[in-house]
Amino acid sequence: MVDFFAGSLATLITVPLIAWLMVYSVMKKFTQKKKKSFLFATDVTTFFLIASVLSILYTIWERSFIWPIIVLLLAIVICITWIYWKQDKDVSMFRILKTAWRFNFLLFSTGYLSLSIYGLVTRIILISS
Repeated sequence: MVDFFAGSLATLITVPLIAWLMVYSVMKKFTQKKKKSFLFATDVTTFFLIASVLSILYTIWERSFIWPIIVLLLAIVICITWIYWKQDKDVSMFRILKTAWRFNFLLFSTGYLSLSIYGLVTRIILISS
């Protein structure tokens, strides 16, 4: 049973798109609202994207990048807080964290795609030479 859960978690971290599709389809069945389902699936998948990018970075360069990622996440929250403060908007911590989390989805999705392509190309070059 533990092996099944470990394998499932490894699959979701390796291919976060599967996690997004699963969460989106389940939420769409329950809520019948596409936008709410989309946003919830995005929020859940962000965790898997961060873990996936960490895994890919470790695979490519064989060192841990957890501290730079944590610093990046904190820097994003600080920047978004500063932007809200400069716009004289309500500086609600919930709103700041939600905005940062969704921005992280975009950032880590891009990172996941870029690192996956880079990793594949470097492995192909390494094998062919």
